[in-house]
Amino acid sequence: MEQKIASLISWILHPMLMPTYALLLIFTQDAFFVLLLPERIKLVLGGLVIANTLLLPLIFIWMMKKRGIISSYQMPERGERSFPFAVTGLFYFATWYMMNSLGLPGMYYLFVIGGAALIIIALIINMFWKISVHAIGIGGITGGFAGLNYQMVIDSTMLVLGLIILSGLVGFARLKLNTHSPAQVYTGFGVGVTVMAGIVAFF
Repeated sequence: MEQKIASLISWILHPMLMPTYALLLIFTQDAFFVLLLPERIKLVLGGLVIANTLLLPLIFIWMMKKRGIISSYQMPERGERSFPFAVTGLFYFATWYMMNSLGLPGMYYLFVIGGAALIIIALIINMFWKISVHAIGIGGITGGFAGLNYQMVIDSTMLVLGLIILSGLVGFARLKLNTHSPAQVYTGFGVGVTVMAGIVAFF
């Protein structure tokens, strides 16, 4: 039973879903950079983020699985991860480039740049050591809203606390499924929080 719950958590809180979750959470905030966006721009931005950070990477990974380049969608072997990471990073940069035509407040760009930076860091670390990308993803969204809270752009204290609880669930799931060691999970979360919070709070 615990294995099934851990697997469900891993899919619901998959790192590929983090940009979409982050954008939806941003749209719920009572902040100037949300309120000044017309609904049409929100829909365009949402479609862009979902397409470039979720659907297109998923299609690419599906093609790799079909051709036998990766053994499973979870990519349990460290050597399987480098190419998908690199391509996903390119999709993030493409998202940033296309967002430039929308004239958005800077906060939106910081989240995308932060996500791209985390993918690059994960790619580099993955060359030597298998780090938990799930932990990086949930750590990144937690760090992003912690950064907003630090800037006092929004009061996201309760949201950050909720994300920390979800981070604990992700850690439990990855350890329960024996996909990572505790060090790989803790390091991933620490990298995600530190990098994203630093970019959002200080840039």
